[in-house]
Amino acid sequence: MNGRLKIGLASAVVAVATAVGVGVAAQADASGWKARATLRGADGTEIGQVTFQGKDDETEVRLRLEHLPSNWTTDAFHGFHIHANDTGTDQGCVADPAAAPNLWFLSADGHWKIDGQNHAGHHGDMPSVLVNGDGSAQMEFVTGRFDPAAIVGRAVIVHAGADNFGNVPLGSATNQYTANSEAATTATKNTGNAGDRLACGVIERRR
Repeated sequence: MNGRLKIGLASAVVAVATAVGVGVAAQADASGWKARATLRGADGTEIGQVTFQGKDDETEVRLRLEHLPSNWTTDAFHGFHIHANDTGTDQGCVADPAAAPNLWFLSADGHWKIDGQNHAGHHGDMPSVLVNGDGSAQMEFVTGRFDPAAIVGRAVIVHAGADNFGNVPLGSATNQYTANSEAATTATKNTGNAGDRLACGVIERRR
């Protein structure tokens, strides 16, 4: 299950879409399947769309963001993941704009994964999106990690910060890093330490 990557017209992406070591495959013949998520900020304002198009044993993912809120960092990468939204409540994308940003969209649960998967090996881990200086972003890539049928009902999240994809060389050598707390390594293991959830959209089947 290999993933190809294509750079969008107004964005660049990190080549991590290849499904290496994802355990139980989430991919099948998805020809003809389409899915879509409308991304909204905490106040409900629509800021973009994500579409998923099944083609044989791959899925083409397209993202477009525009009119981003002022609290977004521009000219920077932002973590981009599929969240499970499956703890039984299935609340989708719920956020109180008056609350602290670290409380937004917790209703979407954690990254979509199976037991034993760590970041960036989760089924729902995707390349980060580069938000341009003018607040726009466009990205397109192909992945073999999942098909659209497997993600309907889950949620797409865009995060406040960049995703480190678990690529942090921890150790005592001079060219390595020493974590300042167990919480720091846990955040990397669970989420790539990408920070708050700034936008969310529930994935729906599209015909």
